[in-house]
Amino acid sequence: MRRFLCERMRIRSYIIYILLFFSMMAWGQEEVLSVAERNAQAGFNDTIDRQAEDFVTVSLLVCDPYEVLYSSLGHAALRLQCPAYDLDYVFSYEGESVRAKMWTYLRGDLKMGMYAFPTDLFLALYEYAGRGVTEYEMNLSPEQEQQLWRKMDEMRTAGMTLPYDFFKRGCAKSVVMVVKQVVGPNGIHYAPWSPKYTDHTIRELVRDYITTAPWTEFMLYFLIGTEAEQPMNCEQKLIVPTDLVEVWQQATLDNGRPVLAGEGKELVHGTWQAQPSFFTPLLASLILLLLAIGALLTVNLRQLAWRITGAVIDGVVMTVVTVLGAVMTYLVCFSSLPCTDWNWLIIPFNIAPALAWFLRRYWAVPYAIVLAVWCAVMTGMMLWGHVLVDWPHILLALAFAVTLVRQKWIERKQ
Repeated sequence: MRRFLCERMRIRSYIIYILLFFSMMAWGQEEVLSVAERNAQAGFNDTIDRQAEDFVTVSLLVCDPYEVLYSSLGHAALRLQCPAYDLDYVFSYEGESVRAKMWTYLRGDLKMGMYAFPTDLFLALYEYAGRGVTEYEMNLSPEQEQQLWRKMDEMRTAGMTLPYDFFKRGCAKSVVMVVKQVVGPNGIHYAPWSPKYTDHTIRELVRDYITTAPWTEFMLYFLIGTEAEQPMNCEQKLIVPTDLVEVWQQATLDNGRPVLAGEGKELVHGTWQAQPSFFTPLLASLILLLLAIGALLTVNLRQLAWRITGAVIDGVVMTVVTVLGAVMTYLVCFSSLPCTDWNWLIIPFNIAPALAWFLRRYWAVPYAIVLAVWCAVMTGMMLWGHVLVDWPHILLALAFAVTLVRQKWIERKQ
């Protein structure tokens, strides 16, 4: 009963969170008066020094990660304030709801755009979710700060028209992009990059932040293809908000001042923590592999119970592989979702085995050998230090290979 009540409270809290989120999105679509528009309404005031350091202030906001996949790395946004005209907004790239438009997301047709939220409302939503928010003031010049505000207003007015691209247009990359539009392409001078950025791929950088969320890690490895291993400069690898803070705290602007002014200020204290799960993808795939091996070892037993058990295990393994294969085939061959042009996982996980299952006598063993070689190569790459796929997918591919060998063995005995 207690568990039921806790689950009910969790569902109720989630519903309230969603309602708050859509309220915030509605605010983001309201007309937001820029400094220039407020000047026009209030009348030009010569007593206001528009070249003062505090006429407009710009801050980088970094928000804690959350349990949903698209928030697993946290979030980055820009806070712009103009105390003279009582303006205080958070400008943030937001996408359409993935949960509400999952099929649209998988097709790669989801849209995103710039939103402007009253800062109090933005912080209230994150506080309700238990996600901490830290503010880092930026050292832009007064001209750059006002130019940035005009640019953000233009982007907000354009609406949600950009293709959703978590890889090239993620929140951290978007912040870098818009800031460089006002400081110039070479306006940020970076300190020598650490090996963390020079030697690692985006996949490896992201992996360091999601190891405590095994199911999120499983899904990200499934979704992110080989584009995450492509060569790119270090600035393009700033896909994680906390990495952006780490780098910008050591970078300078043309005026010689650091990009970020000092340490961060906590605006919202984070209380949410990822709940450890006993049933992880690694455990699930290991269980399937052991069951597949057990079914292979009992193939000579003629008792009906063993035959039924083996058939059930085969069915479970094939169902898991077929579902993953159908999604992977769609992502690689048909979807426009970014970073899914090619994925090493399509070799073990594709729709072809399911479509040609009745002809397995011809391809079962050769394909099982291909899977074994694939698993060996992926394991070798991982031990060498270049992670292309994760352990759960390797173990699932091995379970599939064992099942194919068992099917061939059964056919020979008939």
